[in-house]
Amino acid sequence: MLIRISLIVAILAGLGALLVSHLQVGPKIEDLKTTLQNTQTELKTTQDERTKARKEAKTAKETLANTAKELADTQATLKETAAKATTQEARANRSETDLRKTRTDLTEAERSLAAWKALGRGVDQIASDLQALANATAANEALNEEKRVMIRKINNLQQRLAQYESDKDVPPDLPPGLKGKVVAVDPKWDFVILNIGSNQGLVPRGELLVDRGGKLVAKVRVTSVEANQSIANVMPEWRQAEVLAGDEVLH
Repeated sequence: MLIRISLIVAILAGLGALLVSHLQVGPKIEDLKTTLQNTQTELKTTQDERTKARKEAKTAKETLANTAKELADTQATLKETAAKATTQEARANRSETDLRKTRTDLTEAERSLAAWKALGRGVDQIASDLQALANATAANEALNEEKRVMIRKINNLQQRLAQYESDKDVPPDLPPGLKGKVVAVDPKWDFVILNIGSNQGLVPRGELLVDRGGKLVAKVRVTSVEANQSIANVMPEWRQAEVLAGDEVLH
C-alpha cells in the first residue's frame, strides 16, 4: 500500500514538475518562435533587397558601358569634324590667296592693256609685234651662236698659223675668266680630263692653271677638245703637287 502511495506521489510530483517546467519554458519557446519568424522575415527582406541591388548594379553597369561607348563615338565624331574643319579652313585660305593673286594679276593685266591702248595699237597688232620680237630674238640668238662658232674657228686658225709662222710655241688666247674642273686623272700617262670644251671657248694647245684651295698645283696644256670636255697634259715644269680630280682649272 505504501509503495502504491509512493508511486502516486512520485507521479504527481513529476506532473507538477512538468507543469512548472512547461509554464517556465513555454514563453521562451514562444519568444524563440517569434524571433525565428522575425529573423526569417528580415532574411527574406534582405535577400529581396540584395536581388534588387544586383539588378540595379547590372543596370547601372550596362548604362555606364553604353555611356562610355557614346562618349567614344562622340569623341571620334568630334575629332573627324575638327579635321574636316581644318581642311576646309586650309582650302578657304588657299582660295583666298589664289583670289588675291588673281586680282593682282588682273590689275596688272588691266594696267598693261591700258598702256598698250595708250600706244594706239590694237590687240592683233600687239600680238603681231610680240611674234615679230620673238622671231627677231631667235634670229639674233642664232646669229650670236654662229658668231661664237666663227670666232672659235678664227682663233683656232690664228693659233695654228702663229705656230707655223713662229719659232716659239705660243699658246692660244682663251676667253677671260674661263673656268672648269678636273674630272679624271691618269697618273701613269700624266694627263687629265676637264669638264669644259669648245662650247666654253677652249681650243687645242690652250694652257690652264690648276688651282686647289687658292694654291697653284700645276699647269696643263690642252691636247684634244670636244664640245663639253677636253684632254690636257700636265706640264712638268709647272707641277707643284699631284693633280687630283676636283681641282679647279682657270685661265
